[in-house]
Amino acid sequence: MIKIILVDDHHLMRESLTALMDKYESVEVVADVANGRELLSLIDAGIQADIILSDVLMPEMDGIEMIPLVKKRSKNLKVVLLSILEDEKYASNAFLAGASGYLLKSVGADELMFCLQHVMKGHQYVSSSLCISILERFNKQLVMLSPEQGHRLQFSERELSVLKLIGEGMTNQEMADRLFLSRRTVEGLRQALIDRTGCKNTAALVRFSILNGYAV
Repeated sequence: MIKIILVDDHHLMRESLTALMDKYESVEVVADVANGRELLSLIDAGIQADIILSDVLMPEMDGIEMIPLVKKRSKNLKVVLLSILEDEKYASNAFLAGASGYLLKSVGADELMFCLQHVMKGHQYVSSSLCISILERFNKQLVMLSPEQGHRLQFSERELSVLKLIGEGMTNQEMADRLFLSRRTVEGLRQALIDRTGCKNTAALVRFSILNGYAV
């Protein structure tokens, strides 16, 4: 029997998850609270559980901030985050903080139960849909960076100038001053370059610039 504590500031969400888990003999919800501070009070009071199933964004204390404080109190208590936040940076931050799992709230009951069982065996788990999204983006970047492509993306002279200066670490204002352009124009060119190269953000664009020889 896997003992679960639910942490979510929405009472309806906690009720729904409890009703769902009541259908399975392998899990039991032993408590539910509205935020991280209430959870820590429960742990300090001596409640026994195996897994914390928690939202990320909550008042008082969010799910990621809560994880190291939980681990400090009980190293064996595992934390799985269940969130609407699809940006992989939240999943990354969660695992760096010590989480055992990160699920999107769009996940099905079967995957949720699989995750809980997987985590109980000492493994980590991330939502399959989020994994696919990460792999698709990574594959797209690999294809664009591959030397076997046989061709390079074609940029205008102005785009090449901006790409080179981005690779040198210049801010939008510094590039605008150097190229005699408005800051808004530079911001538009930066975003256009991010979109064309398939990069997720400026940091990835800097990497693209360096790996492809634009920053010299």
